[in-house]
Amino acid sequence: MLKESHGIKHHALETSRVCGRLERHHQFGEQMLRRITLAALAAVTALAAGLPFPVAGGSKPSVSDLSGPGEPVVVERVLDGDTVSVRGRRERVRLANIDAPEMSHGYGKPGQPFSVQSTKWLTEQVEGKPGVSMRCVDEDRYGRSVCDLYRNGSHVNKELVRAGLAWANTANKRYLRDRTVLDAQEEARAAHRGLWAQPKPVPPWEWRHTCWDGAVCAP
Repeated sequence: MLKESHGIKHHALETSRVCGRLERHHQFGEQMLRRITLAALAAVTALAAGLPFPVAGGSKPSVSDLSGPGEPVVVERVLDGDTVSVRGRRERVRLANIDAPEMSHGYGKPGQPFSVQSTKWLTEQVEGKPGVSMRCVDEDRYGRSVCDLYRNGSHVNKELVRAGLAWANTANKRYLRDRTVLDAQEEARAAHRGLWAQPKPVPPWEWRHTCWDGAVCAP
């Protein structure tokens, strides 16, 4: 009887252990099911809203994922069509690949047509706006970083040219690193956008030489 009683107790203990393991597996299965369901709901919600899908681990896309190449930045002020002030940088930043119409620089240095429109366009695109990133490629003779700006993946420098409010900078071959900016310029020229609506638009590098230095300014 003692042996039989011991066997019954052992069997009961094993049964209890098996039941415990089954209960734990059941709880784990419920947790996984909840996680999968929540992930699926989040993906469907993101798809419906036109947002990126949530990534593994529940982390959110970084700012750089949403803005484009380079480092995320805050443009504090647009100074003209190709120069900006960026938070955390002492020197101004010069936009790469392009040259915008010159703003007035005081007596004897009048501004060009479309300089105000160029500055206004760039201000509306990047000043204080989210989703802006910057990739710098050089430094000019004034110590300014020469950079490409992006907003939500769009190349701002190129789009300014496409809008007819800046030139592809062909003053020197080393200034034009992205040849696709020329394609954007040809598109603007063919559509007579912005400065290309003028009969004889003058590139800024010629304006600085003939008007500012030579005092021979186009009407």
